[in-house]
Amino acid sequence: QNNKIAYVADSIQLQPGNTVLDVGCGWAYMTKRFTEDYGANVTAITLSEEQWKYGQELNSGNGATILHQNAMTIKSRNDLPADGFDKITSLEMAEHVGIRRYNEFLKIVHSLLKDDGVFYFQVAGLRRAWRYEDLVWGLFMGEHVFPGADASCPQGWVSAQLERAGFEIQRVQNMGTHYSLTLNHWLENWRSNKEYLIGKYGEFAYRRWEVFLAWSVRVARQGSSTVFMYTLTKAGQEARRIQTQAHLAP
Repeated sequence: QNNKIAYVADSIQLQPGNTVLDVGCGWAYMTKRFTEDYGANVTAITLSEEQWKYGQELNSGNGATILHQNAMTIKSRNDLPADGFDKITSLEMAEHVGIRRYNEFLKIVHSLLKDDGVFYFQVAGLRRAWRYEDLVWGLFMGEHVFPGADASCPQGWVSAQLERAGFEIQRVQNMGTHYSLTLNHWLENWRSNKEYLIGKYGEFAYRRWEVFLAWSVRVARQGSSTVFMYTLTKAGQEARRIQTQAHLAP
């Protein structure tokens, strides 16, 4: 996780004093690292009340702002920087928006980013050349893990939505095999707490999530599901485009 946070910070060229919006901050650990290690001024939002409370406690006293906020209505707030944010990040939150409002969400992000800003976007994805096991995986996910999910899509579809919203793609990486390693750590942690988890949630719940995590390790490794990691700027911003490409050049 620390390596991933460092990767994100490098991708957006995070600097001390940068204003950052993290959309879908989860438990706000990246907020903590950006604030304390990089000196950024971070505003993080989550729809989850539990994550909001935990994130506030985790970041107590460091100056970060954790908001209990729906991303789709964030522009109604009057306490955000009037000129937008230097950097915006969103890691695996867009799947929860859904296909119908996907582009609307991206346009909201675009409107909140400064013209010379950088957007890091990470999203779960699928392969277009699908196989039968991909369908079985999707049916399992729809019934047991993520009912109604419809926004994990092939890279071409995601890229088209980003471009339609006014972004230019500066880099995209398919990192499913690396994500598989993270998932395997989660699986090991889950199994190491088996007795506690069964006692708290029951045998069926424990087994369901064990199957999900073990299967996730495999699908991320062999390609049924993956993760796409985008670095983006606003289309038409020449100076920012030059800076970002110079930084990302191999």
